[in-house]
This record gives sequence, C-alpha cells and structure tokens, in this order.
Amino acid sequence: MPWLSWQVTAAVMLLTWGAAPASADAPGITEFSIPTTTSSPAGITAGPDGNLWFVEYDGKIGRITPDGGITEFPVPTALSGPFGIAAGADGNLWFTEQGADSIGRITPAGVITEFAVPTDGSSPSAITAGPDGNVWFTEQASNNIGRITPTGTVTEFPVGTVSGTLVLNGITNGPDGNLWFTQQFGENIGRITPDASLTEFPIPTSPSRAFGITGGPDGNLWFTERSGNNIGRVTVDGTVTEFPIPTVASGAVGIAAGADGNLWFTEQSADQIGRITTDGVITEFPVPTTDSGPFAITAGPDGNVWFTEQFDRGNKIGRITLATPTPTSTATVPPTLTPQPTASRTATRTTQSTPTAILTPTPSVITAATPTATSVTTAAATATASAATQVITVTTPPPPSALGGGGCSIGATSAGSAWWLFTPLAAGLRRRRRRDAWTDVA
Repeated sequence: MPWLSWQVTAAVMLLTWGAAPASADAPGITEFSIPTTTSSPAGITAGPDGNLWFVEYDGKIGRITPDGGITEFPVPTALSGPFGIAAGADGNLWFTEQGADSIGRITPAGVITEFAVPTDGSSPSAITAGPDGNVWFTEQASNNIGRITPTGTVTEFPVGTVSGTLVLNGITNGPDGNLWFTQQFGENIGRITPDASLTEFPIPTSPSRAFGITGGPDGNLWFTERSGNNIGRVTVDGTVTEFPIPTVASGAVGIAAGADGNLWFTEQSADQIGRITTDGVITEFPVPTTDSGPFAITAGPDGNVWFTEQFDRGNKIGRITLATPTPTSTATVPPTLTPQPTASRTATRTTQSTPTAILTPTPSVITAATPTATSVTTAAATATASAATQVITVTTPPPPSALGGGGCSIGATSAGSAWWLFTPLAAGLRRRRRRDAWTDVA
C-alpha cells in the first residue's frame, strides 16, 4: 500500500468581508453536488467529448456536463484512490490510482482499463498529456516521473539530486515542448524532456511546498506554493518569480489557465478561488460553501473555469462563469444526478502583488535518466484489495507553518497501510482517514 502524501491543509480562515461592493468583473460561482456522498473529488479536466471529467478518491470517475448533469463510473480495483486525471491524445481520459499503484484509462463511453506501475508503493499523483503522444505522470512516493504509451507501456525515470522523498506533485506540458513538474519537499521546479533529460530549478522561498503547475498564456509556467503562500512563475530558461497571495495561509493547490487570459487557482484552507493576471494582480473570490476545500481546477470546454471541492462539506464540482459580471444566487442542490446550483457569495479582494523574490536559474542537470522499469498490461485489473481494519500509530503533526496553516501527519501499520490526520481549527475536530472511511475522533 503506498504512502498517501495527499496532505490536506486544515487551518480554516475566518474571513470578514467589508461592505464595499463586489468588483465589477467578479465571476459567478455555481456548485453542483456529487451524488456519492464523501466522494473526495480530486483532479478535474476537460474531456474530448465537451464535458468535464473528474476523479473521486473513494473509487469512481465522474463526468459532468456543462449544465451540471453528473454521471459516475466505478473503478474496477477497490480502494484504488483515483487522484489526477487528464485527456490523452488518443481521445480517452487517463487517471492515476494512488491506492493501487496503477494508471487508469477511461473512454468517453465509460470503459475502464487499468495498467500497473512497476514500482510498488509509488503513489502516482498528477498526470498530463505529453508533446510526444504519450501520457506523463508524477509518483509522489518513489521520486520517479512516469510515462505511459496509449497501449499501456509504462516507463519510469528517477528524479532528484537530493536524498529523501521529494513528493512529486503537479506536472504539465510546457510551451517549450517539455514536461514541467513540482517537488513538494524537494523545493524545486523540475523539467524533463521527452527523451528524459532532467533539469531542476530551485524555488526562492523555503519551505514553499510547490504543488500545482500549468502553462500560462504568456509562455511561462505558473505554480502554487502551499506553504510559501505564493503563486510562482518560472520562465522556460528557469527564472523563478514569486507573487504573495493576500490571504495568509491560503493553502494554494490547483492552478490552471483560463480562457480570459488569466491564471486561476484554488485556496483550499481559505475556501477561495484566486485569479492572477500575468502582471501579478491577484483577486480572490469566496466559494459559497464553507469548509469545502477547493482543490483541483481546470479550464472547461464551455469557456468557464471548473474546480473540485474535496472536503466532506463540499463534495461538489464548482463552476466559475467568466462571462457573468456578478455572482448570482440559485436553489440548493437536491440529491439527484442532475444537480441544481447552490448560492453564491459576492465579496472580492484585489491586490497588486509585488514579487517577493526573483531567482535566476542555477539548475542542477541530470542527463539521460535511465528508466528503472518497464511494464506492459493489456487487460483491466480485477483484483479486490482487503479493507480489513488495522491498528494505527499517528505521528506528531509538524508545525502549521510547515503545511501552509494546517497540521498533518502520517501513520503507518506494519502491514503497510497508511492513515493521515488533520486538524480543522475552527471545527475543533480531528479527523483521520483510511482509504475506505472517515472517522471523527475527539
């Protein structure tokens, strides 16, 4: 069982919004409830069929139409832990399975095939279509970048010039024809060419805990810093600039380029969506549902921006309507497969961010990384994992500053299963999660 470094920043910011009117360009935010309760939605992407596709960590792949109709498809392997998802060049959707150490493929019709990752305990995380027609992904627990062909051949490339687990997170296809990725504990932005030449660029702020990354409309790469509380920009030659987020300990995670020429990002701890222009002007918009945990974000085929709400009180898919001048209020979502939108809040905050640091590149280069393993599978996996209850030990949480405002720690059993713990400060609860269940404890 892989180590789940799916750490949730748990400090809940209690924000007081002034009486000033909302910005004239404030977008409308609409939420759609997922039929499966406590599904823990994670990654989301635009599909080739004109819909949005997302993963549910509790074992399903979801599809949502632009008007909010949701369909769910169960993953064959139990406790698979789907986490990231991306559209491939072959017209299918590809997703990672952290709990099963596998890569899944789902057709627009809902047919799922799973391919094993060679390294056991690798915990594959983010995933993206590459410039070479293949799909590339990060492995959080094994310091590898993986590549999978449309036919299911998996190759892994080792990453890192420092010892220890780097916790590789986001990955994206860059404007220069290379793949760019984040190292949450390595404090670097990495670049890997299609022929596997690796370069790393250091991030000025430490600890930054870089998480999501995406290509921007300006030809640069943009990324989030979960602990650094910055939005970072890196040029294709490796110059890194950081812009501070106005809300303290916002817990920034996902980031995507919007159709409006801006970058949009999620603030998981603050229940906000952020927008940053390519000049560094940041505006924040509250998500209607509190304690929702906005996580992944993507541009939709309808010209809007879509995101997932990962926490139990969220468990929704959000839509940011860029064409709407002000947020609107609509009815609460009933428990049906075609949800109706919930209410929106209108407060905004805009800040012209001054870069905190600019670092010119002094990269570490690793040339021609050697694959660690190759594996081919041709059929869907059918094995069912055991869900037996096990005794756990949870380690002492690190200080909030290490995790962007929340406490989080990992405990493991001798059998190799993993639990993690976080503390929502406002709710006064501790929650622990095994892959198949939530449990509230005093």
